[in-house]
Amino acid sequence: MPTAPLPEQRQNLLLASLSLAEQSRLLDDLESVSLQAGTVLQNAGEALSEVYFPTSCIISLVASTHDGAATELAMVGNEGLAGISLVLGDDTSSHKLVVQGAGAAYRLKAETLRWELAEGGRLQRLALRYAHALMTQTAQGLLCAQHHSFEQQLCRWLLLCLDRRPDNRIAMTQERIASLLGVRRESITDGAGKLQAAGLIRYARGQITVHDRAGLEAWGCECHSVVHAEYERYFQSTVTVDPPSRFRANPQTLRHRAEARWREQPVVASDDPTETTRLLHELEIRKIELEIDNEALHEAHDQADALSERYADIYDFAPIGYFTLDAQGNILDLNLAGAILLGLKRSQKGRHRFISYLAPECQAAFGEFVDTVLNQKKSGFCEIAVAASELRPASTLRVEAVPDEQGTECRMVLMDMTEQHSALRALKHSEIRYRQFIDDLPVGNDAATKPGNEN
Repeated sequence: MPTAPLPEQRQNLLLASLSLAEQSRLLDDLESVSLQAGTVLQNAGEALSEVYFPTSCIISLVASTHDGAATELAMVGNEGLAGISLVLGDDTSSHKLVVQGAGAAYRLKAETLRWELAEGGRLQRLALRYAHALMTQTAQGLLCAQHHSFEQQLCRWLLLCLDRRPDNRIAMTQERIASLLGVRRESITDGAGKLQAAGLIRYARGQITVHDRAGLEAWGCECHSVVHAEYERYFQSTVTVDPPSRFRANPQTLRHRAEARWREQPVVASDDPTETTRLLHELEIRKIELEIDNEALHEAHDQADALSERYADIYDFAPIGYFTLDAQGNILDLNLAGAILLGLKRSQKGRHRFISYLAPECQAAFGEFVDTVLNQKKSGFCEIAVAASELRPASTLRVEAVPDEQGTECRMVLMDMTEQHSALRALKHSEIRYRQFIDDLPVGNDAATKPGNEN
């Protein structure tokens, strides 16, 4: 059964928004690491081997020129992950990942994340949604740099840092800030001096303390609020219902997870280096691997049963008829509405050919229609007439059919068009009577020339 995630794992908002099953599946693969400021986690152009989910650190996405000039594109905190290129299908990063603020993070191997994304579950949707929020931050930063004063840019940057910090302190030298913003150190000195003179911040010995966040927001431009609103929208989107998951154990990490479980068992490992001891160890690990696979299988079966019950009700009580025919036209399956249309007991569905319920003039054409759908493996539609019986009146049905992937079954939706056709006939009859009435009206000139009307 799913294991509860570590409390620290919930400090990353993206990980905390996963389902319990997905969190448990990642539990043994996430490695908690402590990162120091200035550490380069990934260089531009290198293949991504690992991704990071910050909990208390901040990671900058930095673009550099050939002559060494650099600019921060965006920053990642406990709201997301660093290594977004992998989410977008690229194994190589186009920018450098640098630790901006020291702290903790979870590290995950790239191949593990790649496998989890391929599952198409909640992690994939959240990661793609986060990628959009990250692009918004990057685009708004470019806009800010082009159209707003440097003091406003500095306010935006400080507010983005505060959004990812547990307190109001930012440990950062002026040289480091200048490098990230792509400006001269003198600009930082002048801008920070103005903010400090206004009583908004205090800067001393590489430590920035924000005293008045509201004042900082008022001093700055609208760019931070735009980015903040996008992240709020991203957080709100994390409450959507999970799609069905395949619940497979990752074959690349199955051995690692089994070893981790084995070490948690209250069994003292033997120091005997004999071949027998090694084989016993391998058998124990293999047993745990099978247990993990069985857990995933049971969970998948439970969800499949729940989905089967849910869609069985939708199928049975739909207001239109559903039929499945084989290549010979025998009824393989039908829902309640379909059984009512034909006056057929569902328990007897396998004993009847669908064509036997049709009016004789429609049978040959319907047989050709089914053959075309199956042989050409393409959808089609037609209208058929169902013959009257003791249990039902004659009716006209519209048939929309699609083949299965193998072209051996014809799946049909039937809609009763009898009332619509009756209404059209009545309308046509009324139109004919109306035209006849118009034609029978006396013409003015004819009435004037009748005998007795002459002057």
